[in-house]
Amino acid sequence: MRVLVLGGGGREHAIGWRLKKDFPQGEFFFTPGNGGTERIGVNIVSNPENAYEIASICAELKIDFIFVGPENPLAGGVVDILEKEGRICFGPNQKASKLEASKAFAKKVMERAKIPTADFKIYTKEDFVEGKISPEKLKTPIVIKASGLCAGKGVFVCKEKKDIQNAFERIFVKREFGDEGNEIVIEDFLEGREISYFALCSRNEFVSLGFARDYKRLLDGDAGPNTGGMGSYTPVEYADEKLKKDIETKIVKPLMNELEKEGIKYTGILYVGLMIDDKGNPYVLEFNVRLGDPETQVLMPCIDGNFFDAAINAAEGKLVNIPIKNSALCVVISAKGYPEKYQKGMQIKIEGEEEGENFVIFHAGTRRENGKLISSGGRILGVVGLGKNKDEARKSAYEKIKDINIPDSHYRRDIGL
Repeated sequence: MRVLVLGGGGREHAIGWRLKKDFPQGEFFFTPGNGGTERIGVNIVSNPENAYEIASICAELKIDFIFVGPENPLAGGVVDILEKEGRICFGPNQKASKLEASKAFAKKVMERAKIPTADFKIYTKEDFVEGKISPEKLKTPIVIKASGLCAGKGVFVCKEKKDIQNAFERIFVKREFGDEGNEIVIEDFLEGREISYFALCSRNEFVSLGFARDYKRLLDGDAGPNTGGMGSYTPVEYADEKLKKDIETKIVKPLMNELEKEGIKYTGILYVGLMIDDKGNPYVLEFNVRLGDPETQVLMPCIDGNFFDAAINAAEGKLVNIPIKNSALCVVISAKGYPEKYQKGMQIKIEGEEEGENFVIFHAGTRRENGKLISSGGRILGVVGLGKNKDEARKSAYEKIKDINIPDSHYRRDIGL
């Protein structure tokens, strides 16, 4: 069987690594892939967001199964096109992907399904131009979100009026997010502890993939700007069976029922970003329609089962339980300057192996050039420590980092604390 993984980040390396372990006889291809996926299969230079280009690659290479990593190809309808051609594809279709592609759509679905979330209002660029919304008319603290896909960078926590002004300036004046910011969601600020819940879904039925916690801020102590994620770990100490049951009965099941009413069949990964209040009640911050990054890097090594079989069965309408065991913790090494302007082309030197009994290194922004490993993105590597508990996993991750030399790089020292 020939397998294609769409995407080129740390998430896709981790997915490919897991699939290859569970199905070693398969032929694996990645587009565009990175310096790490080259060791699993063949990288193909292409634009994974061009659905017709991907369909052409699948026809040429006779691909049997496609696993879609990032959100943009899903929102662009790549699953719809590939399934029309009779290929087995893991990921939600274009209609279902609106849960992530439009925060306004997701909020309306939650409202109809009576899913707990922050109170909200939806506005447009025209409302801003016409003066219907302004810092003076809004109370703080609030959260302002560009409705479309913004690679995790379109959310603004506004605790002062100047923060609101900055959000409007970036979204509506500077147009940093382009048309993805034509519509915004303004919602109440929620306090509590954040957590991510993952489910494997097949035609609106689901099984749990467990919890993870990620670290969005660049600097220790959750300081600095938001990033795509600087680290993560699983399991999460405050995620007990009661919380899991509450999330599944109050959020996931009502969501799937509402999608069913609207004629939407959801197959793939559902990622629920949550805030847990001081009474232990879960509130939805966001829905994502794919695995998270860097959460995937800790979930994949902890799967105690065959993830390849589970994914391909889900794509064909059958659910398989996926047990999770042990602990994993990921520390992301990024280029200096990330998430703003950063340097590329730095040589990466890793002493020893990239995988051992208690660690594995997943590549993100890397490429191989003339036999050397070179940085090509803002987030370069994810160093994952493994262990029986979080402390063991944390120790393993930070020990392995000592074997890595990347000039002008940065990582947080407090992941898991």
